[in-house]
Amino acid sequence: MQRMKIGLWNIDHPETESGSKRKQQRFADISAYLVEADCDAYIITEANAAMSLHGYSCALSVESPFKSSRRFYGPPNIYHQVAIYSKEPIVQSEVVEPINGLRVTVGNNDYSLLLYGNVVTIKDQWSNTSDLTYTDRLNQQIDAIRKLPRQRALVAGDFNLRLGWPQKLSAHRAIKAELGDDGWLWPTEEREDTVQHVLHTQDLKVDLRFDFSVKYDEDRSAGLSDHPFVEISTSFDSKGNA
Repeated sequence: MQRMKIGLWNIDHPETESGSKRKQQRFADISAYLVEADCDAYIITEANAAMSLHGYSCALSVESPFKSSRRFYGPPNIYHQVAIYSKEPIVQSEVVEPINGLRVTVGNNDYSLLLYGNVVTIKDQWSNTSDLTYTDRLNQQIDAIRKLPRQRALVAGDFNLRLGWPQKLSAHRAIKAELGDDGWLWPTEEREDTVQHVLHTQDLKVDLRFDFSVKYDEDRSAGLSDHPFVEISTSFDSKGNA
């Protein structure tokens, strides 16, 4: 039986070398948290290519075109919607929508695992170069996930929806209808406390643990992100059995 521990986290675009001691400390604290968590792989959203983790290889979605006036974009900062870090070798595959999706295979031969990290972004609404809606982005990601193989595959990312949001009820139903009926398991389907979600094929056994202690407090004077850290424990055998 192969076991793999995967961390999922939207780290809210940390910045380095911006001249701000507070921002530099947050960047360092996020790195330190990930090192301490000691996962086999990480799926990181709202990532910064300037963040390297010792002992891990890294794959990145294409550079994000979405810019905010609140961020420092000088070198070495390069922002990406998705990054995947792994202690095992990474093989990256092409995807149709490379800004908000990243597909890799980690590990070797019979004990490899396909990871697809993604963001169902809402940032087009602030862009002068895009007229895409949230529904358009959701449909892109549903289509991308449906194209993935149905063996040893795990999807994780920021879907910008959670159960209990009336304005996202139709999106929630669409994921259930399109992907649930297509054989994907959705262990975060009924969670009301996070917009980060996990989907996986039926041959994986998956357990989740959430760390909400990393979230910002009300005035953002403490905390590392506006999202909890999610630890995903997976197990499977070489024949694809959970």
